[in-house]
Amino acid sequence: MEPRIKSGWLRAILFMPVWFFAQAIVQGIGFFAIMISSGVDVKDPAAIEVFATRMQEMSSFGSPIMLLMTVLGILSSFAAIWFMMAVVNREPLMDIGLSVENRGKEMLAGLGGALVFIGGIFLILWFLGAITITEVVGFKPEIFIVSIALFIAAFNEEIVFRGYLLKNMMDATDDRWTALAVSSLIFALIHAGNPNIISSWVPITELFAAGFILGISYTFTKNLWLPTFFHFGWNLFQGLFGFEISGLNVDSWKMIIHENVENVSNIVSGGEFGIEGSIISLYFTIFGTYLVFKYYNEKR
Repeated sequence: MEPRIKSGWLRAILFMPVWFFAQAIVQGIGFFAIMISSGVDVKDPAAIEVFATRMQEMSSFGSPIMLLMTVLGILSSFAAIWFMMAVVNREPLMDIGLSVENRGKEMLAGLGGALVFIGGIFLILWFLGAITITEVVGFKPEIFIVSIALFIAAFNEEIVFRGYLLKNMMDATDDRWTALAVSSLIFALIHAGNPNIISSWVPITELFAAGFILGISYTFTKNLWLPTFFHFGWNLFQGLFGFEISGLNVDSWKMIIHENVENVSNIVSGGEFGIEGSIISLYFTIFGTYLVFKYYNEKR
């Protein structure tokens, strides 16, 4: 059937308030349920404020609270996307790119590519003397729950920014780069509230560029599994190598502890924002986008 709204750009614009509304409803219900189960007096504003503060303090990577909020986040995203696909697009939900048939190699390529990407940048920064390793902590059991939360979070962002937004923007234009640029800009702006993002011009630029490397394969395959596993690995390996994830602290589960060298510019080391604040990461992202584009373009 024809979409109720024929303009892909308009569908993408309409999706954003629907998504925000779904998040507010689903996460609000979840927060309320946690309060009730914790015995908080929901009629007492002071008690609610204390509980909210405590929840925020407990929401570190690896905490059950963080995992729960991540699950609520993806449920709200799926609800918003299902509504848009069923009512507005009039397409099956699977059409956002959820098919797993013959996608095993892409999943492995995404995870392996992320390891090469993050591990390579770590070695370059270490070789250049931009960081110094102070301790190798080793494996922590907490990584299991962290990995689940990180995968759900990555999958959540992929179904939203590539699965729905980029898909509909591509329906509106034959120029993949325009669709990628607009969806990447929204992706970067959604992360604009992260800690230390204005420490230099690099973090927000890198987040914008990340939308390209995550989305370029989707413009050829219309499938989410390569970008999902690359996104998951990107975050996982950043944490394991001791970098902040887009400015968010990972002290509780990193395997390698290192420090930025003071006389090296934050634009090189990444500073407190982590590896995504390094211009080396930005160059890798741009070059990686080119390699993925070249592979799929030649394959086609």
